[in-house]
Amino acid sequence: MFSKKGDAAALANLAGAPAPYREIAERLHAIIRETAPALEPVVRWGLPFYVRDGKDVCYIKTGADFLAFGFGEDVNPAYREGASMHPIVWNITALDPETEATLRELIRKAAG
Repeated sequence: MFSKKGDAAALANLAGAPAPYREIAERLHAIIRETAPALEPVVRWGLPFYVRDGKDVCYIKTGADFLAFGFGEDVNPAYREGASMHPIVWNITALDPETEATLRELIRKAAG
């Protein structure tokens, strides 16, 4: 498996996303880095992952018609005890202040 590390590698990968998802992806990268600076960006399998101690914490996936943001199953900050279904991936269509605040909280929990 070939991977590239660092902010430059992640941003170069995200730069290939179509507008408007490119702008959302670049802002989401900044939110991740601001909220959890200890997470290391690593590009593998064509996606920027953000890892801690070699484990995936979260990732950004862009496509022609979507931007998905997800967490590793081991660090799912949306897990609820007793629930039968647990979200691990969200499609993001815009980043308003409320969405950014929610993302920061989820990232903070996952990176904890």
